[in-house]
Parts: sequence; structure tokens; C-alpha cells
Amino acid sequence: MPRVTGGSNTIYYGAPGTGKSYTVNQETKGAGPARVVRTVFHPDTQNADFIGSLKPVVRTDGDIGYRFSPGPFAKALSEAFRDPGNMHWLVIEELNRAPAAAVFGELFQLLDRDDDGAGEYEVNFPSDEFADWWESQTGSKNAKLRLLSNLSISATMNSADQGVFPLDTAFRRRWNQEYIALDYTTAPSGTVEVHTSASDTETIEWRVFVSTLNDFLATEIGAGISEDRLVGQRFLSPSELGSALPGKLLIYLWDDLLRHHGREILFRAGVKTYGELTARQSQGKPIFSDQFLAAIGGEQATDE
Repeated sequence: MPRVTGGSNTIYYGAPGTGKSYTVNQETKGAGPARVVRTVFHPDTQNADFIGSLKPVVRTDGDIGYRFSPGPFAKALSEAFRDPGNMHWLVIEELNRAPAAAVFGELFQLLDRDDDGAGEYEVNFPSDEFADWWESQTGSKNAKLRLLSNLSISATMNSADQGVFPLDTAFRRRWNQEYIALDYTTAPSGTVEVHTSASDTETIEWRVFVSTLNDFLATEIGAGISEDRLVGQRFLSPSELGSALPGKLLIYLWDDLLRHHGREILFRAGVKTYGELTARQSQGKPIFSDQFLAAIGGEQATDE
């Protein structure tokens, strides 16, 4: 059977909550679990985790032995090899939460592709155990590894997150770059409640609130607030809507986005700690500044 062509390497990036993982899920929709291998990178992810390595197993006689345990790359490549008539995907969530070039190791060379999506170059099997496992899974005694035209690698990342690793130019240029922009038309339906006084609450459509919030952050606070650090329209799920703003949004605004500048512009004067902010929220007192409340159509807040 001819092998399907068109495999690609694509990084989806953008602000948190814009729908990067959703976009990948739509891309792979209908493929079925056998054709999608998904992994998440984290700071402790190593080359051996990604490719595969020898791991201890209990043999049938009860003794301890060792055998090759495939990583997500080995699994995805072998599945694609055995099924040439369909496209397969290796999905890497949070690509830059690990040192990606180091995790790929010698597989870095495989990322260059021909026009049909097949890898331009080959590399040696990283270990004899991997080569033996490959032969047992595919029936093919390949001398080298090459990326297949029916295997796409799709990765997500947020370059503005704290604690992430930079991607060097040599690594990143081997990927297509797809920026997932803010799109409030795709925001989940629902409302959020914003306290304007100890007795008054405004109920606001989430899509209106988040678009106004981002406009306010970009124009009133401005310096240091890049687009990929704003709040994505999918930051909150439908189940989190319908009541007061959840803590995960407040902590993102307070601790990640406005750690060094702007808290005094978005939040009420005199609130010095996140503990004070959450206490006011739980007591039904306003937490936002008059300036921001005016932007969302509210009146000047009072604590009475």
C-alpha cells in the first residue's frame, strides 16, 4: 500500500486559554486513539523518556530482567510504519517546559522533511535494544531511522509562561509556526459575577468581560503586557462560569501577569497581598479598581 504523504512539524503557540490543545484535537479528530500518541513535556523529561529505554521487568520465572520500553516517539513511529495508508500524529503538549532540543537529541536531525513530508535525513538507532524492538514490532530490520511521510508532529507551547525553556533558532526553524490568536467568538457561553459593592453584583457575559479585561490590560497597563500573555477566551471552562471569578484567573492576573507592575491599576487601592484579594472576593466586596469597573460598564465601587 502506498504511504500517505503530507506529514509536517507544527508548533501551535499563543496566550494561555486561546485553544491550542483544542486546535490540535480538531486536527486529529476522527483519527482514533491508535493513530494519535500524546505526551506532555516537563522539566524532568529526558531523551530516554521520549525515545525509550531499557527498564526492569519481572520475567515469567520470577527473576528480574530488562527489556526495551518504548517512549512516545518510538510508539508513534512504529504505528505509522505499520499503517502506511493513514496519517498518524505525535502530539507534544507544553513543548518548551523541557529543554526540547536536548529531549530530541539525535532525532533533531530527523525534523527536516522533503516536499512529501518524509524525513530528508536518517540517523542511527540510539541503541541496539531500540533496533531489536523495532524489528519485533514492524518486521523490518532497518539500519537507520527516518521520519515517515504519514507521521505529523504537532506541539503546543506558550512562550510567555514563567519557568519555560527557550527554543533555539536551529530547532525552531524546523517547525511550522501557527499562532493561535485571541478570538472571542469562540469563548464558551456563560457569565461571571463582579462585585461592585458589599451588596451589589454585576453579571457580565464572559466573552464581554475577557475582551474588556484584555483591552484594559493592553491600553491602561500597557508596558510589558504582550499579546501572548493576555487571557485567552477559553481560559475558563463552561463549568467555571456562572458565578464569581475563579481563583485560577485571579492568581494568573495577580502573580503571573502583574507581578512587577499594574496591580494597583487593575485591582482596588490598598489591596497589598493575594490573601487580601481573595478575602474580599469571598466577602462579596469589590476587588477591581473604579477605572476597570467603569470599563466594563459598572459604577464606582464602594465597600459599603
